[in-house]
Amino acid sequence: MTLFPFFLMISTSFKIKGEFFTRPPIFIPNRFNFDAYRAALRSGGQKALIDSFIIAFVSMCIALILGTMGAYGLRELLKKGKNYGFWMLIIEMMPPIAVVLPLFILFKYIHLLDTYPALILGNTVFVLPFAIWLLLGFLEDIPIPIEEAALIDGCSKFQVFSHIILPLLRSGLIPVAFFSFILPRNEFLMALVFSRTKVTPLTVVIPSLVMSDTVAWEQVAGLSVMAIIPPVIVAMVFQRYIIRGLTFGAAKG
Repeated sequence: MTLFPFFLMISTSFKIKGEFFTRPPIFIPNRFNFDAYRAALRSGGQKALIDSFIIAFVSMCIALILGTMGAYGLRELLKKGKNYGFWMLIIEMMPPIAVVLPLFILFKYIHLLDTYPALILGNTVFVLPFAIWLLLGFLEDIPIPIEEAALIDGCSKFQVFSHIILPLLRSGLIPVAFFSFILPRNEFLMALVFSRTKVTPLTVVIPSLVMSDTVAWEQVAGLSVMAIIPPVIVAMVFQRYIIRGLTFGAAKG
């Protein structure tokens, strides 16, 4: 039941127009037709793939850099009995529609609409708290005496963070990087509000193939297949780290 929609999407991407709505339905095309992929790339799919990758990759990098430092800073507050980690989770629960309008007004005022920074900053608002909350779980498993020993040996706080904490966080950075890449890539609301013609993410281009008089089913399926292949490959390669990191980090957080 889980895999059948993906199978149907892949099958549809190879069909010709006469094979979409037939009785009985055609699950396997008579011949594999790659015209849908070429048409999807020509109708804006190629730029959409590039734009979505740039937005997701930069958002991921920001989440990793600021998330590790933010989680480490919050961990220092946890030592003093101040539990701010829960507030990171509350920000993640906030619906995006609550901040889209204020961000739209701000980006319009500073002329950032229809640019990469607008979408990157907008997505980072929600990706960064998730990254901090997840990394807090891994940081709590690092013994505090290791840091204290490094401080006694003459290390600064930054040296402790860069030479001790970061190497021990490697297993946690993989799931954080994966989800920090996927979440901005799949975001629809901000892409719809903040983009126009210069920046066109996948989540905006795919619905645009549903026109007033017809639906380019083969292009929708073809572009969707091209969109899911990279994350699926990464998820399969790093499956062990992603699942362990998500469950372990969430349980600890």
